[in-house]
Amino acid sequence: MKKPTVDQTENVVQTNLEPLETKSNKGLSRRGFLKGALTAAGAGGAGIIGSVAMAELGIKNAEATAGKSSRTKRNKAEKHPNAEPLPNLAAPAKWDYETDIIVAGGGGAGLAAAVSAAENGAKVIVLEKNPFCGGDTSIAECIGGGIGSRFQDRFGIKAPPLAARVLAEGSKNPDGSQNVATPNPTSGRNATFVRQIMEQQKDTVDWLEDMGVVYSTEPAGGMPAPGLVHVPIDPEHPEEGWYRWHPHNAKGFTLALEKKAKALGVKILKEHPAKGLVTSDKSVIGIAAHNIDGKMVYVKAKAVILATGGFGANTDMLKAYCSPRRAEAARYWGMPGATGDGIRMAQALGADMRGMDEIEIWDGGALREHGATTVYSAPNQLARQKSLTVNKKAKRFFCESLNRGMVYTYQGSQTIAQPDMESFTLFDANTISKEDIINKFHPLFCEYPCPWFEEQFENYVAKGVIKKAGTIVELAKKLGLDPDELVKTVDRYNMLCAKGEDSDFFKEPFYMHPIRTAPFYGVGQKGGSCFNTHGGLVVDEQFHVLDKNWDPIPGLFVAGENTFGGGTVGFVLPGGRLAGIFAAKEVLG
Repeated sequence: MKKPTVDQTENVVQTNLEPLETKSNKGLSRRGFLKGALTAAGAGGAGIIGSVAMAELGIKNAEATAGKSSRTKRNKAEKHPNAEPLPNLAAPAKWDYETDIIVAGGGGAGLAAAVSAAENGAKVIVLEKNPFCGGDTSIAECIGGGIGSRFQDRFGIKAPPLAARVLAEGSKNPDGSQNVATPNPTSGRNATFVRQIMEQQKDTVDWLEDMGVVYSTEPAGGMPAPGLVHVPIDPEHPEEGWYRWHPHNAKGFTLALEKKAKALGVKILKEHPAKGLVTSDKSVIGIAAHNIDGKMVYVKAKAVILATGGFGANTDMLKAYCSPRRAEAARYWGMPGATGDGIRMAQALGADMRGMDEIEIWDGGALREHGATTVYSAPNQLARQKSLTVNKKAKRFFCESLNRGMVYTYQGSQTIAQPDMESFTLFDANTISKEDIINKFHPLFCEYPCPWFEEQFENYVAKGVIKKAGTIVELAKKLGLDPDELVKTVDRYNMLCAKGEDSDFFKEPFYMHPIRTAPFYGVGQKGGSCFNTHGGLVVDEQFHVLDKNWDPIPGLFVAGENTFGGGTVGFVLPGGRLAGIFAAKEVLG
């Protein structure tokens, strides 16, 4: 039976894709990988598809870098109407609903906040703009953090009690300077806030298990042992289990949370996009939303938790806050509802923001002809492999093996720096099959060929997205490259492969496979996959939204990708849970 999955070409859900049998990668050092995997897992966890760069979270206390960090001011050279604040609204003569807490957004963070607030005695209403709940979390895979969970205990995986604190500060050198091996922490975060999130991960993993989430006991995404990450089995497709990277595993989280919320009496209003905060004397007293008929409805509450997601799907906000090159490079593959609504609502109340130019762009912009991209497409998975890659001038420009493991942003950043932000990855008959990719390039996580790889491969060859040719000259012409230059580059690369030493870019010998046997293949990418946005509203340890004086805005809380500090599952679910707890305690006294 063919099973559905998510293919985000133009953000459309598509179906009829086949499962992939589970295989093991060969040649990986289990000991070395276990060490790295635990570090990455504790640092934040795989989230909105893949790994969170938690090294970008909590490196320095935000007070130390306030005003010196990444961009918070808008680019004003051109108008961006959909980046403007959403105006506050006055109280209506009559409210349509009244409750203790409103949660704006029914994704992972919002559902976690709603459940935890209800568990602590609050009456809760959730407003969700889509006809369904789940948000970007529902197309994710797992929580990579949660060190010390019951699930990991069952596999004998142990970590020091202070692992969270060690990891939160682990990007510093002994003298306090930044470790250059850590991914670009430009802004600094509140370290106490980050430690709180990290230490909550374990309890959140257990909390979700108590709701009925079942974690897969198979090794995940090429990892050498089970239990290193917490991968929920999608309850709608339990027969699939874990097969190397299933793009809607984390529905196991969101479906369990939605079911629990309803059991606790939480009212969920779907197709009710929030339109503005209702305020009185600079305090938040409710929210307004459009209902399914487009009529404005008003909900009165003692507190509002903003959990509407980031702004990766809002082109105006990307252009307003990011450099033109990065804004052009970003090809967002997440849910189309991530348009920064919560951030824009809070802006109208004078909320402070940080890191608004921090967007996570990975490799994989291969569907450039279609204007959108998905990490799970056959072209993208080819473009992300460690095979010979050239720029528009048909020249190599980086060490392809440096993107091994979880440094997914490396190839994307290298491509963005090239002419027209384009790169082209080449294969021959001996490196193009699913088995060749697995055995010769050791792909991990979402680089691993998906269940539908072979079917999509043939389809995209027929469409001309993946180019196929009998000679390198013909391939160059199909890719729009200079044939003479590409022949020179391929000849030199093949010579280096024969020597077993890459004296040009120092690529690891294991990944040096010549491009010699016809037919030849090539796939181009432009820019990269925008996975999420890291900038957002500044918060304190109780998840209050802070104004520009860093004083709490009364009645306003925030969770998830609205929060300055990250937006993946290992951050979103524990953070949402904490936001709900703090909001409930405050409004109920």
